[in-house]
Amino acid sequence: MIEVKDIVKRFGELEVLHGVSLSVSRSEVVSLVGASGAGKSTLLQIIGTLMKPDSGNITIGGVSPAGLGEKALAQFRNRHIGFVFQYHHLLEEFSALENVMMPMLIGGARRSAAKERAAELLDMVGMSARLEHKPSMLSGGERQRVAIARALVNSPEVVLADEPTGNLDSVTRDEIQRLFFDLRDRTSQTFLIVTHDETLASLSDRKIELRDGRIIG
Repeated sequence: MIEVKDIVKRFGELEVLHGVSLSVSRSEVVSLVGASGAGKSTLLQIIGTLMKPDSGNITIGGVSPAGLGEKALAQFRNRHIGFVFQYHHLLEEFSALENVMMPMLIGGARRSAAKERAAELLDMVGMSARLEHKPSMLSGGERQRVAIARALVNSPEVVLADEPTGNLDSVTRDEIQRLFFDLRDRTSQTFLIVTHDETLASLSDRKIELRDGRIIG
């Protein structure tokens, strides 16, 4: 599902990624681990087409985003990749339901269809009683559940998560961890998760370690 080949990324004279290659299969949950500064988040942003590499190539579902124009790339990202961030990045002025609807609306879906799909996903992640609550009225774990539902709303083949449990208490962290695997089993989506959480990493189907910009092991 995800193929990464010889990715190099530099910031000025600093080379952050040194020819990184990896692959992730369909329906696999893979954790990307390593010390701070190892290049994990940079690699995730490149895979998510949010950042361009200096050389190398990625394919997602057999498609190479590098060959797409700006508009086509944005459409590809919206339809095929879901993102979950450490700080959830919900829009504070909108309800949980509206936040989850947003990627579908951006993609041109009818509002009625987006509303139905968002409500279905919020129920799936245990948030059916909080549809009309704005982010300020939700706990950290609840906000992250909304963010996960938003990542899934367009049924992307790939979900990329960057430290999704990093700001959660231990109980909520364990709930979110279980949710990822439950969702994988129910939706057959592929998850690539950057994490410092050894428990989450150990639960994954596979763990890939990045050290000083290189895959080791």
